[in-house]
Amino acid sequence: MEKAFSNYHPIVSFSYFTIILIFSMLFMHPIFVGISLISSIIYALLINGEKALKLNILFGIPMFIFIALANPIFTHRGATLLFYFRGNPITYESIKYGIMSAAMMLSVIMWFSCYNTIITSDEVIYIFGKFIPSIALMISMTLKLIPKLINQTKIIAAAQRTIGFDCTSGNLIARIKGSMRILSILVTWALEEGVETSDSMRARGYGVKKRTTFSIFIFNRQDFIMLIFIIICFIVCFIGYGLGFGKLSFYPRVAKINFSIKAIFIYTTFLVLNTTPIFLEIMEAIKWKSLK
Repeated sequence: MEKAFSNYHPIVSFSYFTIILIFSMLFMHPIFVGISLISSIIYALLINGEKALKLNILFGIPMFIFIALANPIFTHRGATLLFYFRGNPITYESIKYGIMSAAMMLSVIMWFSCYNTIITSDEVIYIFGKFIPSIALMISMTLKLIPKLINQTKIIAAAQRTIGFDCTSGNLIARIKGSMRILSILVTWALEEGVETSDSMRARGYGVKKRTTFSIFIFNRQDFIMLIFIIICFIVCFIGYGLGFGKLSFYPRVAKINFSIKAIFIYTTFLVLNTTPIFLEIMEAIKWKSLK
């Protein structure tokens, strides 16, 4: 089953993820951050599966804990003193701000994982190829290289284990030596791969003359409606941010959350924007089940 959001034009999906990532980094408010984090986790689970989600969570949790603990240790602002840590005051406000910052960073990581699943390297080249072809090609090749390096590392590690070199067993020095051996082989492979790619591009005439473009992507009525919907949600949320609904004051005391009619409308719009791909994915799954 295809990912529902992959059926849309690359400009639509790229615009959506760009807006979501900007708002996820811009809003420092419990409701906005909570919506973004929960939505990104649910969507990542739907399109990447439980295994991939666990890997992202395992990577994100240490970062979450580090940021959540680092802020109250290094920032001593706030009126509500809880205790002293090695002579430094730890405040309630700084702890809350640290948790908020950590949740925001985790939501950005989760949205990036969703972006990498939906937006392919071909779509990146299509979007930027006409304007900045060299940069578009570089970004596309970089995004493609990272999973290739990870996969090649697994292959090298498995091959090393068959000849008795396991970097996951033995004492610390043995593990370091095993890891360095794998790294050396990986770097050599990457350099050879780069030379082969360069020769292949040169053989196909890259850089000889001005490049022509060909696209299989067609912007239809469905894409137009979705793009207009995304733009409307963006405008509403951006106006809400300009009116001060996107930020909550944490110092010297944590401000009360605004639940006025305007604020609820902004919260709802942001919720709808974040859950749109989740809704599309669920509808696609229902459609596939009904066709079986």
